[in-house]
Amino acid sequence: MTDHGFDIRTRTWPLDRVHGLRPLGDALHLGRTAGPVGNSVAWLDTETTGLAGGTGTYVFLIGIASTGEDCVSLTQYFLRDLGAEPEMLEAVGDHLRRFDALVTFNGTRFDLPLLQTRFLLCRMRADIASESHLDLMSVARRLWHRRLGGYSMALLEQMILKVERCIDVPGWVIPSLYVQFLHTGDFDVLEPVFAHNEQDILSLVALHGLAGELLAHPDRTPVVVDWFGLGRLLDVRGQVDAAAGCYELALEDEHEPPARRRAATALARHYRRTGQPERLLDLWDREAQAGILPRWQALERLAMVWEWELRDPQRALTHTEHALAALNGDGDPCRARLLHRRERLQRRVRVLTRSLRGPEGAEAILRREARRAVAISSSEDIPSLRSR
Repeated sequence: MTDHGFDIRTRTWPLDRVHGLRPLGDALHLGRTAGPVGNSVAWLDTETTGLAGGTGTYVFLIGIASTGEDCVSLTQYFLRDLGAEPEMLEAVGDHLRRFDALVTFNGTRFDLPLLQTRFLLCRMRADIASESHLDLMSVARRLWHRRLGGYSMALLEQMILKVERCIDVPGWVIPSLYVQFLHTGDFDVLEPVFAHNEQDILSLVALHGLAGELLAHPDRTPVVVDWFGLGRLLDVRGQVDAAAGCYELALEDEHEPPARRRAATALARHYRRTGQPERLLDLWDREAQAGILPRWQALERLAMVWEWELRDPQRALTHTEHALAALNGDGDPCRARLLHRRERLQRRVRVLTRSLRGPEGAEAILRREARRAVAISSSEDIPSLRSR
């Protein structure tokens, strides 16, 4: 307790302390893989007098965790007297400025804007939002939303971290408990709130370490994960080969056509970027045979590979004509696009033919190029759309 109308509580745990199924020290060793970039990281969570935010909402409890050489420490700043808000915010600002990176859960939308508002209302410099900030909610949404049907901290604790909160105060009750304290001065009513904030911080630290492990070692994930979401996170970080492996796993794991198409499109983009046309052919051929893509669309994508990746306009034209034949009805809106592609390919084939020494030479070269392309991508065991 201080003489300035706010209290400071501190606690420490060893790095090998397990929260749920995760050692807290993983955040120190693996967390940087998930971000943010910085030599010193703080984890932050707040408790407020309302969940809607705005100028009438006070931040009465601020938890800040950090790691030392052998421990995780938590400092909780508690606003005992509303009139002491400037003094508490000054102490919090000094504390946060010791770190060059910050991790929150929904801090982008809630914690940081609300803290900045309180600083401004107190006519103080609001520079607590670190330039290197990771909002773990965005990472959790990628990794688990489709698998779990949500990504709230409570759900992640239950399904991913395996944390059991035996006795916990619901978040919506916390503001009324603080109001009760202001009227009675009874600290006992707030003990569950301090415990709630502590558990939120520990879960944040543990989740950060887990996210880092998933990104560092995507080939050995310890928990259920959305492979496509993990692939997207790896892609953004430039780990393109690891991302492609996740997209492949997503194709194996997904059964719903929209999800498979999304993974196939991402994988196709990787194959184009890395110059693997034979894998592009295999991919679209496989998806067509699985019935994930309509036949005409699979043929169109195969035509695109033949035209732009394998430079064989004659084979591309053949696939385009097959795609037109597979369309249902003359009024199909995709027909105009395919007709335009066919006309362009026909012009290319005519130009190629005229540029050669004669019709016979042109046909021989086209046949040779087609045989070379088919040799790259054909499979003797599986009937393929690409060779039709």
